[in-house]
Amino acid sequence: MVTPPSDAAPPIAALASACARQIPAAASTFVADSPAFKTAFDALLAAVAAADPRFAFDRDGRPQALAAVRGALPALEGELLNVILEDVACELAATQEALYQVALARLNSE
Repeated sequence: MVTPPSDAAPPIAALASACARQIPAAASTFVADSPAFKTAFDALLAAVAAADPRFAFDRDGRPQALAAVRGALPALEGELLNVILEDVACELAATQEALYQVALARLNSE
């Protein structure tokens, strides 16, 4: 992931607002499949990642890095790594869903 200079990144609050405008009032679960929401969310995610080193990640390089680690591990440890990564992915999905439900609750309370 290429990190743009901080002065080139749109304000996170503006990107979050653009993302929120893509949330349909009738939605009942995370709308990541919506192209408009995905575009807005990806822009917000990139801005958050660029805002602070603790949020930086390398989505493009991750598959090659994981393949290298898996290849260096014995089979049992490779399977354990897969289970751990799946658990982390599930936690991330649950966190996204929980935050989305908070956003929906906020929208519905206005």
